[in-house]
Amino acid sequence: MAMRLSVWVQFTWNLKKLPAESPKLDSRYHAEAATPEDKGLLLAAIARSYSMEPAWSDDLAARTRLAEGIINTEWPAGEATFIAIKHGARIVGTAAIRDSGDKVSNLPLGVCVLSEYHRRGMGTYLLHESLRRLKERGLEEARLVTRKGLPADRYLYPKYGGERVVLSGVPA
Repeated sequence: MAMRLSVWVQFTWNLKKLPAESPKLDSRYHAEAATPEDKGLLLAAIARSYSMEPAWSDDLAARTRLAEGIINTEWPAGEATFIAIKHGARIVGTAAIRDSGDKVSNLPLGVCVLSEYHRRGMGTYLLHESLRRLKERGLEEARLVTRKGLPADRYLYPKYGGERVVLSGVPA
């Protein structure tokens, strides 16, 4: 089986132009800052979200290692935070946020929503909430790197004025 060549894209948002009003989240779900007690649930939700997207199949182990590194190292050190959308006690959507302006990606894992919860506005909510929090922390611009051709590349990340650039190599 031939391995396909990944093409990466970077989205950049001018946070000065971010709409102030957040999209509404269905009342059955609630969003909150993840806590250390959520660690296992976060990793499970992220891994499942990636595993259900065929385009990530050849990078699944690397994406899982990235998530583990952020959860185990950056999060406890205060270099990253997580927003979690819960349905009861279950995490069904999440986004990691790095508020350092010198990072290649301020949303290093992108927006992760379990496949059975797609098309309920959770991805749009998580994207806006992540960008809003970055703006509150003083950033004027936010960035995200993802694979070209994913549904999020085509439909989610262009929202809120996301400008897309195809990268010439694999992001660091």
